[in-house]
Amino acid sequence: MIRPFLTMLVLLAIARPTRAQPADAGVPDAAIDPSGSAAPPPAGSAAAPAGSAAPTEEPPRVVHQDPPIYPDVPAAQRKVVDVSVAIDIDADGAPSNPRVTSTPQPQFDDLATTAVLGWTFAPARRNGQAVFGSLGVTVHFDPAVQGGGSGAGEVIDISSTFHKAAKALDRGASTIEITPSQLSKTAQSSAGKMLEQAPGLFLANEGGAGHADQVFLRGFDAEQGQDIEFTVEGVPINEVDNTDGHGYADTHFIIPEVVQTLRVIEGPFDPHQGDFAVAGGANYQLGVHDRGLELEQTIGQFDTTRTLALWAPKTERDATFGAVQIFNSAGYGVNRADTAASAMGQYEGTFGDKGIWRVLATAYATHYKSAGVVRADDVSSGKIDYYGTEDPSQGGDAQRYTLSFSLENPVEDGIAKQQVFLTYRTLSIIEDFTGFLLDNPEYGQSSHPQRGDAIDQSYSAITAGARGSYQRSTELFGQKQSLELGYYARYDHTDPGIDRLRFGTDIPYLIDETLTTDVMNLAGYADLDLHPVKWLTLRGGAREEFFSYDILNNCATNGAYKPDQPLDVLCPAFDSVGERQPTARITATGTIIEPKATAIAQLPGGMSLTASAGTGAQSLDAVYISQNQNAPFSELHAYEGGAVYHGNWTHADDDDRWKDLDVTARAIGYYTHVDRDLIFDPLQGRLSASTGTTRRGFVLAAHAAGRWFNELASFTYAYATYDDSHELVPYVPSTVARSDTSVVHALPDRVAIDGHPVVGSAGLGLNFVGPRALPLGQVSQSTFTMDASASVRWEWIRFGVQVANLLNARYPLTEYFYASDFHNGPAYPTLAPALNFTAAPPRTVMFTLAFLIGREGTR
Repeated sequence: MIRPFLTMLVLLAIARPTRAQPADAGVPDAAIDPSGSAAPPPAGSAAAPAGSAAPTEEPPRVVHQDPPIYPDVPAAQRKVVDVSVAIDIDADGAPSNPRVTSTPQPQFDDLATTAVLGWTFAPARRNGQAVFGSLGVTVHFDPAVQGGGSGAGEVIDISSTFHKAAKALDRGASTIEITPSQLSKTAQSSAGKMLEQAPGLFLANEGGAGHADQVFLRGFDAEQGQDIEFTVEGVPINEVDNTDGHGYADTHFIIPEVVQTLRVIEGPFDPHQGDFAVAGGANYQLGVHDRGLELEQTIGQFDTTRTLALWAPKTERDATFGAVQIFNSAGYGVNRADTAASAMGQYEGTFGDKGIWRVLATAYATHYKSAGVVRADDVSSGKIDYYGTEDPSQGGDAQRYTLSFSLENPVEDGIAKQQVFLTYRTLSIIEDFTGFLLDNPEYGQSSHPQRGDAIDQSYSAITAGARGSYQRSTELFGQKQSLELGYYARYDHTDPGIDRLRFGTDIPYLIDETLTTDVMNLAGYADLDLHPVKWLTLRGGAREEFFSYDILNNCATNGAYKPDQPLDVLCPAFDSVGERQPTARITATGTIIEPKATAIAQLPGGMSLTASAGTGAQSLDAVYISQNQNAPFSELHAYEGGAVYHGNWTHADDDDRWKDLDVTARAIGYYTHVDRDLIFDPLQGRLSASTGTTRRGFVLAAHAAGRWFNELASFTYAYATYDDSHELVPYVPSTVARSDTSVVHALPDRVAIDGHPVVGSAGLGLNFVGPRALPLGQVSQSTFTMDASASVRWEWIRFGVQVANLLNARYPLTEYFYASDFHNGPAYPTLAPALNFTAAPPRTVMFTLAFLIGREGTR
């Protein structure tokens, strides 16, 4: 455990620059924002961090600003209001095309844009040459500043330069944008933990540290991603025809420190959403705001180590970085060791006056062991330890490589986007859910005892695809209206296979599945953003999906037998009629039109009402597709209605603790129906087709952020039933409640070291998961866990501690109710269903030491 720290110290001695006064030296408490960075410099400043190279690009800046006129409203209704405005600045410094980017406030928006057009600006510069640029500003209305007549205007964000990616549109109350830097350290510990900050989203994992997380959202047991569309910088993560779950989405390759924003849309309400967006979609957007070099070493219980090297050159843009992480752990119980390595690199460059391009490359590999499920009665009798295993052969290996290129550039009065991507993926998973139960002698087999039910799932795939769009805006009815037309194309060549293994070995004795598939998904969409009046926004359009399947079953004769042929032949070249090839081909195509719409009505006082409706589609697993099937997908219909409140307060008094308080609260009711579903079947060890299902529920969520704290809280209720029997869909939690609190603040001056402040941060996460329905009327237990973190930073050193499961609660991470036999009971065991579970990790303490070379943040 000491060696990693010694290695870090050697690297530090080589890499640390000459000591210089840091840019944030002497920053008062009030200058620390919730993300841990120093507050932005005043308007017009162009100070560069000490020791950094002179920038080659300079954004536009405000030279002179006049306060806006406060609207003529009764004194009792006057309040402090902020309006965010984006404005273009040409090479001569002339402003044009002001756009309100904050929540619509009809009484203030026109006055804000009028005020900004009267300001004086200096143009953006590239290598000293004046060029076209854009700037984001906030116009501040305060009735107290001029006796109620007018307020003051100020620039709050000069990082919006002339090259900036277009921001995706909100889709009502269910659009959530999570900024990981505002979360507690425990919530930042992995890409999955970040995802859990979305309301109602809960993760579990029955397959081990390298296995994709099981995801629950809005009454859907999405298993390893089948019901949620996952992307990273627009590159799809979900895997077609993966044997462990169609739509398998492993996010472990994502290094959490390079995630800048996580955008979650709960529900299929965006025309950009495609396959697997049943419960919703999540896109990881990458970037590093605090530029510089970070070397970080984490050590902790169970011989766990994590090494991180992150480089974000100061002379480059936020989206440019390179990062490598290596993880090792012996695991918290029997058969849980894990090792993994991940590398991610991205470069963002400029194209023309306003365009940008990006190249993203990732590489990931892991080898892990898995304890799998254990029978509850084996644990209670002492035959198996709570953190033990029934089958020590379980585990897996995975590799993933991705390359992506994207370009975004204004063309005439619109914006054109184009992206191409390529992914290569291999995966092997050994799991055993039932022990010795399913290997009964069949016709064509010699007499044999049970040999074991472990399945070896292998998968390899090449995914190639592209997406592109053109969005054009115009002025109509005095408002900005826009239309986007786009396409999506994805091709997957996969080789999924499942073998049965002799118990405790990796020796296959039977083929359950061996396929070769070629799957094409093509889509075109139209997306409108309309503002018929100032207080009403209408967004949506339609998406048409086309699915094409070409499936080669390499063992279509599995189980066939003729009396004159030998026994135990796998994939024989004959069937009951006579000789034949053991292969069979299935082809199918289908199309579906998916309308999607959202209405947002802005009310006085920061309130808005939203309503959304959408149709979506989920492609089917290859094993459930028949020849010439004209609809190889599930169709879903979803509706929701909600209310959102957003308020911001800026206090002019001397109490900085509550300055710039920003609060968002939302309440949503939802309904989703799927005409056919995929539900996990432990007897098969994979997803199994079922009848239609319906989900109903509601979401309550709130987010409060100040200069020194951040709070996320949510409560979700879900009621999921089968359409035919009206029984509860198994494994879905009825309620999920969560709170994540983080604080960051400079410690008192007396704690300062060598004239430099010491900044402390702390976080607390509370998680409650209600009972989950199990088959045959059984119900799982509810769980409550607590995570905590704390850290201190002085200049270029940060030391922290993270504690997961602070209360050391012993609870099942997943629970199942089905028949199993691991030969730990009587010689002739009952085949009655029993409780099986996977154990959640006990309390785990981790320590982190980071060296931040030239980093300007304080967290």
